[in-house]
Amino acid sequence: MFGHQGGWDEILLVVAPLGLMAWLLRAANRRAEKMSQDEKSDFDAENNSMDSDD
Repeated sequence: MFGHQGGWDEILLVVAPLGLMAWLLRAANRRAEKMSQDEKSDFDAENNSMDSDD
């Protein structure tokens, strides 16, 4: 398809999938961290409402 264009096309065959995987991993970690923080705040809210004797 490209022929040999000085090596840049071979570099893209390696860099593009690695970049995609890095981006997906970063997005998954951000989503997991956000879910973890949401669950922690829900847990804290439940415990605070159970502790009060109002």
